[in-house]
Amino acid sequence: MQRKNALATPLPAVARPPQALPEALFNALCSGCGNCERCCPYGLVSIEQGKAALSIEFTECDFCLKCTAACDTGALCNQMTGDTLLRPQISHSCLGHQESCSICVIKCSQQALTFQQSDSGVRQLKCDAQLCNGCGLCKLSCVHGHIVLVPVGEKTLPERPCYESHLHHEAHERADDNQ
Repeated sequence: MQRKNALATPLPAVARPPQALPEALFNALCSGCGNCERCCPYGLVSIEQGKAALSIEFTECDFCLKCTAACDTGALCNQMTGDTLLRPQISHSCLGHQESCSICVIKCSQQALTFQQSDSGVRQLKCDAQLCNGCGLCKLSCVHGHIVLVPVGEKTLPERPCYESHLHHEAHERADDNQ
């Protein structure tokens, strides 16, 4: 129960790399060293306000997880599910509402997107949050720019947290610095 209270934090203002820890722990561990930024083959990771951030503007994240492998602090952890927690939000001017486009649905490799009729008869884009991994391909495939990605939810820790050894190491370093 204490763990949940310690992690209660608002959604991050920016997206984080796929295997980032929950925001409070991520912020405590990420040193902003830039290792993840340097190893991202697509230039999707940058350091913003001293922390790793993910920006999907020109190519999708393919979850190569090189950012996680380069992270020395444990802020990115290979035990975390590979998910950016970005989800598509579609504009009202989307051509899919009139059945004249569905390229985002076709391109989604996770098969997380579908168009469904609402009760009022309007086609609505639905995203299955369990299938979506936040790669951003839907946004990039929309040639009209009708999809934006928005952060949703908060990550949950794995059964055996991968960050504990890093926190233990940091506590010892602080104790040594204070002596």
